[in-house]
Amino acid sequence: MQNRDEDRNRMIDMDIADIVMEKPYGFSVDGRRFFLYPTTLGKNYLIGRLIYDLGFDESRLAVSEHAEVLRIAQQKPKELCRILAYHTFNTKKELFDERQINARTDFFASHINAEDMALLFYMTLTREDLSAATKRLGIDAERKRMERALKAKKKDVNTFTFGGKSIVGALIVPACEKLNMTPEQVVWGISYQFLQLLMADSLTQIYLTDEERKKARLSDGPVINGDDPANWKKIRSQKWD
Repeated sequence: MQNRDEDRNRMIDMDIADIVMEKPYGFSVDGRRFFLYPTTLGKNYLIGRLIYDLGFDESRLAVSEHAEVLRIAQQKPKELCRILAYHTFNTKKELFDERQINARTDFFASHINAEDMALLFYMTLTREDLSAATKRLGIDAERKRMERALKAKKKDVNTFTFGGKSIVGALIVPACEKLNMTPEQVVWGISYQFLQLLMADSLTQIYLTDEERKKARLSDGPVINGDDPANWKKIRSQKWD
């Protein structure tokens, strides 16, 4: 069991390294080499509409994602090939070159069978999932701690917050300010995974009074997993306020 966990953590660590390096995945079709590049925020929006139009069945996805992707590949191969074509281009200029997109779509449709098409498309979907990485890095735990700190902090009755209702105010503008980048660079010049990781793990400081800190139950000491029976003795030995 421990070896499996260690292997899984190593795999997650390698995935995190790939995100930081923005590493593309290579594949060959009829002797030609292509790469599935990480999606940017702009590319995500561009491809998102096409994925929506594929008409995935949510109930079937819940049973078997692989089977549902294969069904779509068999029923809508040209549409799926167009999405794959977008994934093999890496710049804004290339992504808006309709002639190149159409030519590559036709090439894939003529040379990739449904099974391989489904596998490639599934790879593009699974690489967008950051849940394992954020859990491995402890970002999820940090978010919960920050939520407790914000909840415990006394609010200034004269302070109001406005904006942040769209992707522009909630992500693009904060990213520009934190990363010293232009909106063009944030939308088209950095992978969406890397952007999410940067924003999720950016340093945030919240000042709390002693009273607020106690209310939030924050501690600089070690965090003990209370769900693990092996830690129950440790928990009983702790001195609580």
